[in-house]
Amino acid sequence: MLNNPSEIVLVVIGGTLIMFLLVGTIVFFVLSYQKRYLKHKNELKALEQAYNQELLKSELEIKEQTMNNIASEIHDHIGQLLSVIKLNLAMNPAPGLTETKELVTQVIKDVRGLAHSMHSDGISNKPILQVIETEINRLKKLPQSKVTFSSFGESFSLASQTETFLFRIFQECMNNILKHAHAKNISVELNYNISLLTIKITDDGNGFVVNEVEEGLGLRSIRYRAKLIGAQLSIESSPGSGTCTTIKVNTDNQPIHGN
Repeated sequence: MLNNPSEIVLVVIGGTLIMFLLVGTIVFFVLSYQKRYLKHKNELKALEQAYNQELLKSELEIKEQTMNNIASEIHDHIGQLLSVIKLNLAMNPAPGLTETKELVTQVIKDVRGLAHSMHSDGISNKPILQVIETEINRLKKLPQSKVTFSSFGESFSLASQTETFLFRIFQECMNNILKHAHAKNISVELNYNISLLTIKITDDGNGFVVNEVEEGLGLRSIRYRAKLIGAQLSIESSPGSGTCTTIKVNTDNQPIHGN
């Protein structure tokens, strides 16, 4: 029995301290567990992102190599066959074949242009303005859409890999428009402003809900390539109102390529 008030106070204080110690221990273990859990969750998320990026990188590398192989086949084999046809036609003096000869000459020129636009070596050493303008001239011959091109400001050069990635982004955007948008008009603008290059691609096609569309390899590769070169990417679209894709590259803020 505790008859002494001081003993009672000591017991109460001791019990309170033990209770606080137990509660503190429980809280410590709970917080420690939550910290480890969040760290583990973040590590898993980082691993998943790294895996997805490596997977996408592999897909893009395979796609790039495939395009290079197809470009070589077009240039070396189909181009040679067309050259033989042109030579045979040139040996035929029939006046009625004049138009056919001109068409074959134009087809050879178009095939070579297509091969160069597909092969990375054909675009890596040329300014982005030149390769886009060349591609636009080729696309203008397609019957389904009217393509217009304009450039503003004094052009400047970017890193070779940056310009290659920009051209691939441009190609993916144009392919998506031609395959899915059913647009009648396509507008491409390049705007050079001191150290900022802005590429804007606009169409009056079907449009889509940006947040609801399923990202295929094309759209994922656009976002991934833009991220690799530190470009700001904006895609604005709505059903029935077409699509506007804007890519902005600041030459003063580009990451090391390949990282």
